Amino acid sequence: MTMRAVWGLAMLLAAATASAQSPPPAPTVKARSEQTAVIRDQQLAYTAEVGLVPVASKPGRQDATAGYVSYSRAGAANRPVLFVFNGGPGAASAYLQMGALGPFRARVPQDPTAPLPAAADVAANPDTLLDVADLVFLDPPGTGFSALGTDADTAFYRSVKGDADAVAQLARGWLAAHGRAGAPLYILGESYGTIRAAAMVDALREQDSALRLRGVLLLGQALNMIETSQRPDNVVTYPVSLPTLAAIACYHHVRPAPCTPEGSAREASAYAEPYLTALFRGRALDAAGRASVAAKLQALTGISRSYYLAHDLRISKEQFRVELLRAQGKVLGRYDARYTAPRPADAGETVGPDAFSAVSDLYGKAVIGQLARIGVADAAAYKVIVRGGDDWRYGSGDSPFNDWPFMARLERAMTATPGLRLFVGTGLYDLTTTVGAADYLFAQSDLAPDRYRNRRYPAGHVAYSDDTSWRMLIADLRAFLTTGAGR
Repeated sequence: MTMRAVWGLAMLLAAATASAQSPPPAPTVKARSEQTAVIRDQQLAYTAEVGLVPVASKPGRQDATAGYVSYSRAGAANRPVLFVFNGGPGAASAYLQMGALGPFRARVPQDPTAPLPAAADVAANPDTLLDVADLVFLDPPGTGFSALGTDADTAFYRSVKGDADAVAQLARGWLAAHGRAGAPLYILGESYGTIRAAAMVDALREQDSALRLRGVLLLGQALNMIETSQRPDNVVTYPVSLPTLAAIACYHHVRPAPCTPEGSAREASAYAEPYLTALFRGRALDAAGRASVAAKLQALTGISRSYYLAHDLRISKEQFRVELLRAQGKVLGRYDARYTAPRPADAGETVGPDAFSAVSDLYGKAVIGQLARIGVADAAAYKVIVRGGDDWRYGSGDSPFNDWPFMARLERAMTATPGLRLFVGTGLYDLTTTVGAADYLFAQSDLAPDRYRNRRYPAGHVAYSDDTSWRMLIADLRAFLTTGAGR
């Protein structure tokens, strides 16, 4: 290495150290109010607050803001703090706040076939986790009330690393302003937010190594994106998604044998290894072998053996959602396959509307009322979704041959921090991030079983839209937060 390179590296390390040691900017508070909640038969007082924190794309260049909605209790400096965000990229944290965790919850219709109302019923949430942790819902730059400056480095903020760095700055700003820098910290991300959560662990460690990170919680995990994106010639993806297809086929009464969705998923998981072997053999598999595999796949998924034989013994998740109920003229929801929509005449094999989107929209509408309840004057200006994620950068070059390293970086952090634990929750009817993908994630991991929990719920990607799943999820999250919370 030349002296010039050594000098350059030293300057970069000095800048990074200066950035990490510099105090975070103070938030600008838009609204704050004192409220009470009855949680598990106890009345608790808390402070609701909405604010913005300046964030920087590089040291000394504050070119954006990031936002938060927090619910905290006074006088408990060592009380756990749970940072929460959704994904997108480009989504604010409205869904998790209004659908699952906040002090008020929007309840959506429980029958997937029922017409949806113009607005969801919103009521006090008696199972909010506010009794065991302060809740801080984070909105990345450009979402919620936050903004990108006219001179903002948009390439930075639209990358995995830059997005996580900005949200880590936001979290540190909140902690410093509320005297909570020494508290046990937990990070909960959903969908793309699971990638942000893994990257944010590194960002927080780089910015302030003294922070006490204790847990990472992932809902609808997308860490192993090879399965999520399901590249056609990656044969591993088909056995991985098979448990979800079998569960959905059973739910819609398309499997030819008596079944339960959970049992169907287990049966499909047991067939994953011989299925993968058959796909790996490819053209070397003889006609009798192909016929046998096609018959088994038909029995599991309800898709005809002739379809499988004509498609090299495979069906993508997108093909499945428009093929399963073709005879009924329906297409399945991508994010929750219990929901269906009329199948367009030009749907082809992979095109169709997402039947669940209207449910998600109800949470986006409900958050406006919640912000007004806190005291925000311009609540309607809150941006739930910001489009334009097509130029999002996931890694170096975003090559189709990339090996997405998100779980690997989380494992490294957990190795360096023995007390750090991981929770993963997945909806059984989620056709985006499947239960098989979560199982595969841990099958490929060196994590000890006592370091993680892998849970599944009888719902879709937004598992908390289903009240039964929501109650299960809350119980699991409460147990995770209260186990070793003070370590």
